[in-house]
Amino acid sequence: PQFVQIRHLTTADIAAAKRVADANRDALGFLPRKKLEEAAEQKRCFVAVDNKVLVGFVIFRHRKIDNQTTLSDICVGAGSRRSGVGSKLIRHLVNDCKVRGRDFILLKCPQDLDANHFYQHVGFALQNTEQGKSRKLNVWCMPIS
Repeated sequence: PQFVQIRHLTTADIAAAKRVADANRDALGFLPRKKLEEAAEQKRCFVAVDNKVLVGFVIFRHRKIDNQTTLSDICVGAGSRRSGVGSKLIRHLVNDCKVRGRDFILLKCPQDLDANHFYQHVGFALQNTEQGKSRKLNVWCMPIS
């Protein structure tokens, strides 16, 4: 993972990112191709590339109304998990937030997903739990210092 490159999603990456997302639909849910296309166009997605293979991505939005950055989706392919790729994606997003003068990153994660352990591990703090459409969601926050 020390050779994993983090960069913006490009239109050439969309098919590969969609494959990673579809392989992880159980945790991620359905991620429409259109969402990836818009994220690429608006530069709201970073990808992790290992030896020219896209192994993960993070989709986010820097809100205009305040200094919140919302992390909407993060996904690392099964073969690259627990190798630091997800942490590297988060660190890259944090650095981007610092450059842009953001105050914090906020995300919501279904309470029953293993991803909650990851968010705690990389420095997010559990703010509260709320009822989502079908299950309880943990609300995680990371201040940008």
